[in-house]
Amino acid sequence: MSILRAVARPLLAAPFIVSGADALARPKAHRERAQRLAPVASKFGVELDETTSDSAIRSLGAVFAVAGVALAAGKFPRAAGAVLAAAQVPVALANNPVWSGKGKDRKERLTELTGLLGAAGLVGGALLAAADRDGKPSLSWRRQANRRHKEALKAARANRAQ
Repeated sequence: MSILRAVARPLLAAPFIVSGADALARPKAHRERAQRLAPVASKFGVELDETTSDSAIRSLGAVFAVAGVALAAGKFPRAAGAVLAAAQVPVALANNPVWSGKGKDRKERLTELTGLLGAAGLVGGALLAAADRDGKPSLSWRRQANRRHKEALKAARANRAQ
């Protein structure tokens, strides 16, 4: 692993680990924001009462903490990055409801927009971690290189036989 990856992965994972640990330890502090997603959850037949909400918050917190630690440690970094990116999207929308601008002043809307863009940056970083092959070429490139190598070998053998 390069020095850049050794530094960047833990830095990217830190906000996920901290928010996951906080959600595990204090789900009540997250309950109000989770209720913003109640209409969406009810469309899927899930009612977010207090118990269900706390369980969902803790579960998502565990996902963030475990995937964040895995990314920081460099264990399954591509899978961890994909999980973190997918899990961050609903959290970003719940924490920053920019679509409900009614009754909010300009400063409050700007704060929510800034928070949403910061969360989008975390999603982007997690997606980059998910796509990072640690300097190794893709499977399709290796397959093509192998085919070219076999063809060159076949041509060399044919030339030698003549």
